[in-house]
Amino acid sequence: MIVDYSPGSGLTLVEPDDFMAFKLRLRNTIERRPALAGILFVDDKEVLIDVETVTRLPGAPGSEAWAAAFSRMIDHAASKGWVDVASNAVRAHVERTA
Repeated sequence: MIVDYSPGSGLTLVEPDDFMAFKLRLRNTIERRPALAGILFVDDKEVLIDVETVTRLPGAPGSEAWAAAFSRMIDHAASKGWVDVASNAVRAHVERTA
């Protein structure tokens, strides 16, 4: 699952059915840490992404089955310590592409 960002198209969800991987992909960005709603940069390599933001992104399936699978992914991430409970955000690594 990829939260994809480019200045021209904004945030979208790509590969929404891949529940085994989760990352923020920044494409064609000049800024190292662009200001993105629902995303907090921990450092240049990791972010916290608001769980509810992911479900509202263009490209996110609206089905109950997808929501249940996404919830299981978040539960698994929480069991590994990858969820910030206070902010309801999941940790993701950052990938940059030209």
